[in-house]
Amino acid sequence: MVSSYSFIKYFKKEFIIGPTFKMLEVAFELSMPFLMSYIIDEGIVAAQQYGSYTQIIVPGIIIFALAVLGLCSTLVCQHFASIASQGFGTRLRDALYTKIMNMSLRNIELIGKGNLNTALSNDVNRLQVSVAMMIRLVLRAPAIVIGSLICAFIIDWQVAFIFLGVVLLISLILFFILRFSSKKVITVQKKVDNLVTLTNDSLNGMRVIKAFNNEDVEVNKFKEKTSDYYNEMKSVNFVNALTNPLTFLVINIAIVLVIYFTSGQILDSLNSDLTTGDLTSLIQYLNQCFIALIAVSNLVIIFTRAFASKKRVDYLLNIEDDLKNNPRFARFSVKNGESLIKFDNVSFRYNEGENNVVKNLNFEIFSGEKVGIIGGTGSGKSTLIKLIDRFFDRSAGEILYKGHDIKDYDLNALHEEISIANQKAVLFKGTIRSNLLVGNRNATEEEMIEALKKSCSYDFVKKFLNFLDYEIEEGGKNLSGGQRQRLSIARALVKNSETLILDDSTSALDYLTEKELKQNIFGNKEQTTIIIAQRVSSLLNCDKIIVMYHGEVENIGTHEELLKKSKVYKEIFISQYGEDYEKIK
Repeated sequence: MVSSYSFIKYFKKEFIIGPTFKMLEVAFELSMPFLMSYIIDEGIVAAQQYGSYTQIIVPGIIIFALAVLGLCSTLVCQHFASIASQGFGTRLRDALYTKIMNMSLRNIELIGKGNLNTALSNDVNRLQVSVAMMIRLVLRAPAIVIGSLICAFIIDWQVAFIFLGVVLLISLILFFILRFSSKKVITVQKKVDNLVTLTNDSLNGMRVIKAFNNEDVEVNKFKEKTSDYYNEMKSVNFVNALTNPLTFLVINIAIVLVIYFTSGQILDSLNSDLTTGDLTSLIQYLNQCFIALIAVSNLVIIFTRAFASKKRVDYLLNIEDDLKNNPRFARFSVKNGESLIKFDNVSFRYNEGENNVVKNLNFEIFSGEKVGIIGGTGSGKSTLIKLIDRFFDRSAGEILYKGHDIKDYDLNALHEEISIANQKAVLFKGTIRSNLLVGNRNATEEEMIEALKKSCSYDFVKKFLNFLDYEIEEGGKNLSGGQRQRLSIARALVKNSETLILDDSTSALDYLTEKELKQNIFGNKEQTTIIIAQRVSSLLNCDKIIVMYHGEVENIGTHEELLKKSKVYKEIFISQYGEDYEKIK
């Protein structure tokens, strides 16, 4: 099992050097009260009685030197803590992103994009901070508390028991406060996830929200979520806010007790070894304990949140992928007319216990064929394509690819042999060139231009000042819907794959542009082409058309055959063109 903190192993040097210098700083800090005690008890007396300032200046210089050395030690520790935490965060983020990129679509959809974004940002950042704190404070805070107690016992063992009682009392206060806070952290994190998910949905659907004047509804939904988060966080912050005042109160009571119990001894100097310098040192050590315990309380909060994040990140790093790539034979090609894809009684459901999305699918596609798929909304057209490209594995039945179980074919080879242009054209921030290179990293400029021409994109792309280097904004928002679709098709074409799938990717094109594009694509007799479309006119020249209805294959045939034998196809045709069957020929 991969653990988030396993990436710490790459920073062993930093985890040794950093805490070592931090412990040096602790040693310097613990020695200063003794020097201050010496200055008060010996130096001031010598200066008053003999006019000698040596016993003040020399210890003062030593204190200054220790402060400078402590600062240098802190800087060294901070430097190595920064290297380790940033390096750890980078490696963890890279590993998590790689895992997400290799996840199946099923897992991504089940987990949710909002949760994945939160894991990559908030969760990794929290773990990164926890690594820095491990180096900087995990050893320092306990060392200061223990060291201060030891020094107090050296000065006066009776007063030291007051210290011990204070430490135990403050520890008890912190325990109850942090016990409450730790339980609330997970709840608060869920509220944050809900906010992130809602924000992503709203930003992605901004056009729809504005089109339906739904801004007020979304604002109210957001306010409701932020109110939930506020109420949870308010209770956590209220309890955490008690930490410093309660600890400060206990420390001040302890200081009063120390002064009360030691004042008599100091006044009775003949019968006591306790001096004014000793009292000053004791109070300094008490304050050091106070600061260290506050640091411990903050550490516990940081690590409580970090461990909640660790659970989520570890889950993602170790999630079992439902798509296994276990190829049993090397990549190979089939001749035109031979079986390429065969569905034998195939059914699929997204989750166990749910109804099948598609069921009892039976059809065969031969290499070089031009196949159309049509059907109503929710008939299972896009699911069928996901099964062909093996984004999902079937739940029942058998899918044969080139005569073999598709699960036995190398998944990477399968994806190289199939190009897809989706209905929702996805373009990445960059240039037209960089987007085309997603389809084929080794494509030449000539191949890209050819793909642009075949996709009917060349005419508008050549008008851009920078041509292939024209900047595309996030999501291609500086292009029209039709332009985005054509560039998406160009990206699929530049791949020059054995099989091309157009998943309703011409819906934003006018009839003449679509007709020209189909002629260009159908001109490649060697390439198998599968077209999903809502318009009958898009499928007229297909060798066969598969009609989907409620997740099943209702009929298969040519346009003319389906008009005679398919009730569903005929209804679709009439809804688009009336009963004039000669109209679109």
